[in-house]
Amino acid sequence: MPRILTPSCLDVHSRVADQGRFDPFMAARPTHGFTLIELLLVLVIMGIVSAIALPSYRQHVKRGHRAEAIAALLEAQHFMERYYSAQGRYDGTAEVPGKKPDLPLRLQEIPVDSDPRYQLKLEAATINSYELIAQPVGAMANDMCGTLSLNQTGLKGLTGSDLSVADCWR
Repeated sequence: MPRILTPSCLDVHSRVADQGRFDPFMAARPTHGFTLIELLLVLVIMGIVSAIALPSYRQHVKRGHRAEAIAALLEAQHFMERYYSAQGRYDGTAEVPGKKPDLPLRLQEIPVDSDPRYQLKLEAATINSYELIAQPVGAMANDMCGTLSLNQTGLKGLTGSDLSVADCWR
């Protein structure tokens, strides 16, 4: 049975038969690399993803730094309770009343070995009460939670923020 040649078959047949006059526009060109449109599309997608993910990442990092300050406040609270057990008061000793104890150096700036993000202070101390504060500094100076506080009863607080204590102390 004779073979019927369709126009596409003729085109391929003629290109193969006529090696000297090969038309490069008619041949199927293999693709190597990316087109400009494909690269621009990838850049746009990466821009959108980074615009969404970057602020979320920064908030997550700030929440981690805040958790570090909260842990330091709780450790300072333990220090104050040990001090009370040893001295019988929060505001000094029986011999030198009214002089607030100094927090250990590792609790005065958080973190200790790099640029501080929080400074811990014993704000007020009386015979039976105290208030510890963690004030944001440096990279955390404009944190939305502001200054964190903790007293002898374990009451958590914050100043300089419109957020609730539950939002910032988690």
